[in-house]
Amino acid sequence: MLIQELSGHEKYIYTERYINQFKKVANEVSPEYCAINGLPCFLLPNVILDINKVKLFLANPRKDIFDKVVFDSNIKFFFHPQMIDEFNFSNVKCDTIVEPTSSTRTVVPKNENFAIKLHLNKRLSKYIRRLKADSVEHSVLVSSELEKGSKDINCPGSFGFLPESIGIAYNDIGMIIREMLPRPLVDENRILVPLFSFYSRDMDNDSHMPFFVQLVNTGNYEPLDFFIEKIIRPLFANMSYFINEYGLLLEPHGQNVLVEMDSGFNTTRLIHRDFQSIYIDREIRNNKNLDTKFRKHIMGEECPKEVSYSLVYDQFVGEYLIENFVNLIFNTWNIPRDIIIYNIKEVFKEYFDLSLFPKDCYYMMSKSTFNDNTTTFDRYHIKPKYRP
Repeated sequence: MLIQELSGHEKYIYTERYINQFKKVANEVSPEYCAINGLPCFLLPNVILDINKVKLFLANPRKDIFDKVVFDSNIKFFFHPQMIDEFNFSNVKCDTIVEPTSSTRTVVPKNENFAIKLHLNKRLSKYIRRLKADSVEHSVLVSSELEKGSKDINCPGSFGFLPESIGIAYNDIGMIIREMLPRPLVDENRILVPLFSFYSRDMDNDSHMPFFVQLVNTGNYEPLDFFIEKIIRPLFANMSYFINEYGLLLEPHGQNVLVEMDSGFNTTRLIHRDFQSIYIDREIRNNKNLDTKFRKHIMGEECPKEVSYSLVYDQFVGEYLIENFVNLIFNTWNIPRDIIIYNIKEVFKEYFDLSLFPKDCYYMMSKSTFNDNTTTFDRYHIKPKYRP
């Protein structure tokens, strides 16, 4: 796809599904529901439940969206087509047409301004993609904190997020409504593109360069400067602000971040999404006199704190995201990798407290498939590639 073609919902969905470097992973999801080679759209089942029979979690939802899900003391509860037998509901309706996104279990209803994240008791990559009540609650709590932080005068102007404003759990199984209009709100219409589409080729148009290359070439920018100032610096600014001020460790890999652009294709913000597994630094929150309402993904409880920091930066940001950009810049403009990496490390030192991270080693998720979604880690006794 050419970047000038980026306009409207259909183009956005195309970038989610077909401008991505998907890797072959363990996948128990039926092919028709997957992003690649799946159906263009499908019918999503739902059932109407008494509001007193569910847990409802809210984080300042838009009224028009809230009214489509909660009405007349009832809840419209959506679930994945492959989960019909697990729920064993009666009076199921299949009247909502949805399109899959890159994450497979997050779908977008046709002609709506929200997405739905679903429980999917199937293995996709290392994890079974269950969505339990405590994960629903955690996601909505994080969304609430992000909104609070986004209103602070010290919040970076580069930050935006997609609110996970409604969470519903029935018998410990949940769903999340994710609004598609980023907050903080802006007056003008802007374009959203998954960050992975900035370094990936179009599967159907291999001659089209990744969006990052197109932007650099059309704007006659210096590639390394553009990468550092438009991707790395805002990414690090967003991460450091929320960890330092709110004890929230964002997970900004290529799928969890959208690039926001204005009508002239100037990058404006990085929009963060998907908060289910965000780590909480309780020590920072206590020092800031913030409440301790979080009950899940507390650093030091699930794993040592330094593992959390290393995993998120060294693997999710470094290996999953930065590595792709470094390779793209080197292969396209022949800028030496060591020069790119040096610049990344220099910006890292501006934004992060080095003592939070392990020294002279780093952690990665184990390469084996996890049993019962219990994450295991491997320690590597060498300096990580993308931090000092």
